[in-house]
Amino acid sequence: MRAYNLDFTSGLFLAPLSGYTSWPMRMLCREYGAELAYTEMISAAGLTRNTMNTAKILHRPACDTPLIAQIFSASPEEASLAARMIEDQGFAGIDINMGCPVKKIVSRGAGSALMTDPERACAMAEAVVKSVKLPVSVKMRSGWDTSTLNAVELAQAFEKIGVDILILHPRTRADMYRGSPRWEVLREMKQTVGLPVVASGDIRTASDLAALSELGADAFMVGRGAVGRPWIFRELSGGPAATLAERKETILRHLDMLCSLLGKTRGVRHMRKFISSYVKGLHGASHFRPLACTIDDPEQLKKSICEYFAGVEALDPDSEPSPADPGE
Repeated sequence: MRAYNLDFTSGLFLAPLSGYTSWPMRMLCREYGAELAYTEMISAAGLTRNTMNTAKILHRPACDTPLIAQIFSASPEEASLAARMIEDQGFAGIDINMGCPVKKIVSRGAGSALMTDPERACAMAEAVVKSVKLPVSVKMRSGWDTSTLNAVELAQAFEKIGVDILILHPRTRADMYRGSPRWEVLREMKQTVGLPVVASGDIRTASDLAALSELGADAFMVGRGAVGRPWIFRELSGGPAATLAERKETILRHLDMLCSLLGKTRGVRHMRKFISSYVKGLHGASHFRPLACTIDDPEQLKKSICEYFAGVEALDPDSEPSPADPGE
């Protein structure tokens, strides 16, 4: 399929996840088959005001490509200015977040709150499309709640405005990450618009891809399922699960990259977000996790990781983790 002026073979994309998908996770997922990645959600206000923490999100290795910058804002003017600032920094496109359900985002009128104000949502999309030459996508939910399932109507409006790609998470904001996904919305969207539509949410297996392909999905976005499991992209492409040796090597490399990005102490502490997922389902994981999350020194943590995996391999060299938790 073709999107963002790029051709993709598998159409497997790594979703933007705040607090997770900084460049270390993106690079690991690319190695295992992710064809496209997105930045963590970037505040347009923070970017235009030159907030240090916001600007850091844009920094990445030269090989972290192709990469889409995702922005959030409640202001079309602010979003337009942020998009122009991003355009000259080597990104393959810009994604507008209209799907984030988190309270601190929607309380500002951004994220999925934009779906309650179609006029402002369209003004936002139009302002960004007109301000840059890069391809523009919109990531959204089915609606705010079951009484306002307006994703299809918004998709039609975005197509007329000049948006290039649509990304659909099938739940409403009221659903958060719970309940059954409304994939029928994706089918209706594909029957209504001529744009590529990326399916996002609850994608774990090749059978999920097959089912979504039948509904018309052009590509697939994996988020929480890739946390501590970057090899999910290889598995979705028909490849093997990670061996224990690969799993150990990956967690150690992830730790090294986070320490490179954040410094030793912050890198180790940030790694705690991933450790539980990396060892989920393995022998002794319930004992290892709390121990690992008390360690602040990277070398000590590496030693603990190596000792843990050596113990797992001695007990059961064929041990496999259980599937990751659903929801993204």
